[in-house]
Amino acid sequence: MMETMRSLASGFVAKILMGLLVLSFAVWGIADIFSNFGRGAIATVGKTEIDARDYQSQLVLEVNSLSNQLGRRLTTAQTSAFGLPTQVLGRMISEATLNDMARDFNMGLSSEELAKVIATEPAFQFSGRFDRNQMNLMLRNAGTTEDRYVISREALETRRQLAAALTGKTTVPQAALKVFNDFTYEKRDIDYISLDESALGEIEEPSDEALQTYFEANKINFRAPEYRSFALLKLEPGDIMDVSAVTDEDAQTYYETASSRFVQPEKRQMQQILFGSEEEAKAASEKIKAGTSFDDIVAERNLTIEDVDFGLMTKSEITDPAAADAIFSLEEGAVSDVVQGRFGYLLLRTAKIEPSQASPFEEIKDQLKAEIAAERASGDVLEMFDKVEDERAGGATLKEVSEKFNLPLREVTAISKAGDLQDGQKLTDLPAQEALLTAVFDNEIDYEADPVDIDNSGFAWFNVTDIIPDRDRTLDEVREDVVAAWKAEERRTRNAALAEEILAELKAGKSIDDIARERELTKQTATEITRRGGADLPNPVVEKVFEGPVDHKATAVSGTTQYVLEVVNVAEPDFSPDALQLENVRKTLDTNIGTDLLAQLSAAKLRELEYTINEPLLQQIVNGSN
Repeated sequence: MMETMRSLASGFVAKILMGLLVLSFAVWGIADIFSNFGRGAIATVGKTEIDARDYQSQLVLEVNSLSNQLGRRLTTAQTSAFGLPTQVLGRMISEATLNDMARDFNMGLSSEELAKVIATEPAFQFSGRFDRNQMNLMLRNAGTTEDRYVISREALETRRQLAAALTGKTTVPQAALKVFNDFTYEKRDIDYISLDESALGEIEEPSDEALQTYFEANKINFRAPEYRSFALLKLEPGDIMDVSAVTDEDAQTYYETASSRFVQPEKRQMQQILFGSEEEAKAASEKIKAGTSFDDIVAERNLTIEDVDFGLMTKSEITDPAAADAIFSLEEGAVSDVVQGRFGYLLLRTAKIEPSQASPFEEIKDQLKAEIAAERASGDVLEMFDKVEDERAGGATLKEVSEKFNLPLREVTAISKAGDLQDGQKLTDLPAQEALLTAVFDNEIDYEADPVDIDNSGFAWFNVTDIIPDRDRTLDEVREDVVAAWKAEERRTRNAALAEEILAELKAGKSIDDIARERELTKQTATEITRRGGADLPNPVVEKVFEGPVDHKATAVSGTTQYVLEVVNVAEPDFSPDALQLENVRKTLDTNIGTDLLAQLSAAKLRELEYTINEPLLQQIVNGSN
């Protein structure tokens, strides 16, 4: 039953087929690795051919979508490691199978209906209406054409008709829905003892024999990485900008054009008393109007001025709009009428007003000149890039290029790929550090590598000058680190052993209260735990709580803490098939059951049709070869 429940809930097979019901336009930038590919059929299903261009387009979408999630562009190797080429081809083979079935049933879509569907595609909307330019932009980014999209969209809509006809009325059995209800909403109470490693106190120094044994078993953890030295030539706007070429007149014009940038907005010192009811707030307001001071009201409520003072803030910094409007409508020292804020009724006082003020031109003139110079230099970076590349093509060294164009040259000595220097320090200020070090460790000494992009603003050239191979360190080199690691391991081992001792006593029949008292530990209780958590218990503990019935006893570990627990109560939830909280679950299960059935039907049809894959063409597309 548990296995069936998981199958229905996750619907992993179903999710593959669900992909054929969704056309994504989440484009991150087409990967270079797919820019050139052969043409023809990459696979054939029965009489249906899967065009290589369609496969390439779908693969690009998947790669870009995952790249967007990861925040970096995937390489060819990473694309294959994630299994994207196989996943996309598998999905398209399933689609082709369903296309063949739809053709057997003479299913299709009229031109008028297809046009309506495309016109309502959200990705093609601009200002709430269909926009052909938007559509062309999205299709171009997706690596396809309008004609090819129309054909593929017609097939998609036909498959939707087929899916709805075959599985549209499938519903989850009530027994399965109850299993989900029980699984999700069951609550448990536990007694437990937590054992933090810190309670073990200091760990004694290891013997030489124990330390040597530990070191030999874990030598790889103390291995010296490969280090590399390299020369680095950097080109960014700041490296070529000429502040002296910017005149006072240029700065004055810039100052006047962007004057709003240099204005400090008005600030007000807000003091606020919060009341639980409107009646209380009105009573306090009447007192103030009759002569009682704001400070007296603060004191009456057992508060201090510090408790009600929020300091000087701009209007945008005040998160409650009603309070912001009130504070900025008062004279300095005035108290507001009753204001209904987000969290209750308020009385507000503007204790101080700091007017808006503009930074004087003379005070920020140098800053403005530097900004102007940097902006001008941004347009000169590509021109300088070409000059550097010309010099390198002519055989000039990075040092010679640096001297000729007055660009900064830096020598980086003995650094690991992770940015650690050989002396133990860590370097963090290299331009585009991760990409740069990856490139450095991918090239050999004196190899003329391509420059590395620096955040779309510049370039970095490098030349590897020395390589220190990785090696095993001796115990004497890393003795302190090994001792610290041995103690940490010993502490974990002893704490785990203590937890197992307590668990053995618990299973032998001793109560958790007696164990806690005898060992001078604290028994704790956690109630109404669900599989989603509860009582601030870490996930490993929650998982153990649900591994057995009432009286289930177990240990769990999270970080530096061991837990010994006993389940003392299991409360099964009420079940009503029509409960509102189960509505989303029901819909999800209905969909997954339908798509699972569709997957089985598709698989059976595919065995009947048979299919072939053009492996050379597949590898050509994935590897980006011509």
